[in-house]
Amino acid sequence: MPNATKDPSWLPEVLTNLAVASGVGYLAAAYTVSRYLTRPSRGRPRTTPADLGWEWEPLECRTADGVRLVGWAVTPPRPRGTVALFHGLRNNRTQTLGRLAFLVDAGYRCVAFDHRAHGESSGRRTSFGFYESRDVAAVLTQMRERWPTGPHGAHGISMGAAALCYASDWTRQLDAVILESVYYDVANAFISRIGTRFPPWFRRLSRGTVWVTERRLGVRMQQLAPVDYMGQLAPAPVFLVTGADDAHAPPADAERLLQRCQGPGELWLAPRVRHTDMLEVGGQPYQERVIDFLNRWMGQGAKVKHEVSA
Repeated sequence: MPNATKDPSWLPEVLTNLAVASGVGYLAAAYTVSRYLTRPSRGRPRTTPADLGWEWEPLECRTADGVRLVGWAVTPPRPRGTVALFHGLRNNRTQTLGRLAFLVDAGYRCVAFDHRAHGESSGRRTSFGFYESRDVAAVLTQMRERWPTGPHGAHGISMGAAALCYASDWTRQLDAVILESVYYDVANAFISRIGTRFPPWFRRLSRGTVWVTERRLGVRMQQLAPVDYMGQLAPAPVFLVTGADDAHAPPADAERLLQRCQGPGELWLAPRVRHTDMLEVGGQPYQERVIDFLNRWMGQGAKVKHEVSA
């Protein structure tokens, strides 16, 4: 009788148990997981706006801590405003291309950069949006200097949305802010991914991983909570967009985030949408709601907002 093929999935669990049994081994394993979670995701974008029929110009800027960011800008014939797009974790500016396409069609100039340690930008590691807030500050500063006239907005996806929250000193100056699939805090986001994007044995190392990551990044986990920054985004109008089936940024968390808004705030739960398929599954209703929000706040609505907040 032939031997049955053994399932090798037991090996990580066994190694994890051995690591937990040894203090040194536990820290070494937690350090390895921390390195994995904060690893860079570099690579040249394989698709550009030219593949969508748009002419584009290359952009570069440098953050306050010296990170070089690489991006592009697409300008329609008669732009009605400028929108900065910020991608999510393990992606680059190509993740924003589908959104860029319908925004440019609607008359908005679009600017998109690779976050630090992603795409073509420099940087040694990611920080789940916290230090990426410095990327947001640099991009928004360049956007205002390069195109000072006309309203300005921003659209962040997951980590990019969190970075917009952490960069509240700059974000609050915008005429419209879209936070798509933003997590409530990093701790819950990490736990929700165990068993889906991360293997189940990560759970045994979660406390040690958090402890090591805090020291590697120089930031406490309590600081990695977009919810604590929501009130600081006022007076900028905020549109929260979340998938009704998003397990990582669930609707209940989005409602709690909305409650923290001190300025104009709106929430849309996209039917049947999970964490990474908003554009594909959200479809036309998603696009229409985003455009409607921008039109209201980056058109005549922008003037009204500034008059009220003055």
